[in-house]
Amino acid sequence: MIKNITLLLSLSIVVLLSCNSSDSSNNLEKATPSKSTETSEEAVLPNGLKNLSDAEKRGMRLLKRRQDAKIKDSKVKENNMSSAFKYLTTSDDYPIFTSLMVKSSLAKFIHSGDVTVLAPVDKAFDILPNYKDLLLPGNEDLLDEFISHHIIDISMEYKAFTDERSWRVHTGESLPLTNKGGIDFNGAHVRSGSVNTEVGSIIGMDELVYYPKL
Repeated sequence: MIKNITLLLSLSIVVLLSCNSSDSSNNLEKATPSKSTETSEEAVLPNGLKNLSDAEKRGMRLLKRRQDAKIKDSKVKENNMSSAFKYLTTSDDYPIFTSLMVKSSLAKFIHSGDVTVLAPVDKAFDILPNYKDLLLPGNEDLLDEFISHHIIDISMEYKAFTDERSWRVHTGESLPLTNKGGIDFNGAHVRSGSVNTEVGSIIGMDELVYYPKL
């Protein structure tokens, strides 16, 4: 009888020890992530960020958002859409023409008027290398005449502009518009599209509408 009781107690102790050993093993496995999991998580991160703390990573994300916001604000400032004049003077689309426009007596008219500005790209001035002479004292009338040929006294989009066969510029002259092999205004090639601001619009030109007699 005593032998049976001793045997039962021995078996009970063995079973208890086995259970404790199994639980400890399971807990250890849960607490320690596998090497494959750690490796996969580290592989996702760039090398320079693997050693950063969570707080440092949050700080970097905040810094990036602020930088993105600054870039967005900068673009808004560069593309001022309040008027054709403001757009030209705050963007880098037509720097040579804009430098001449702001020095002419028509600057205020363009600034306040609902007009269409036919703005030539810089390349268009290759055929007029002495364009800076328009800014010399005594050439004010020539400068105004040049700018006037690049202004139409109503604001319009590209399609409305190209639908007609002629347009009267600010000088009072009516100049022809053709669409054979491309859109040309007074022989100058017109770029596609337009910039439409709150007051006035801009249509780009690959060539000069008018050549001043310097």
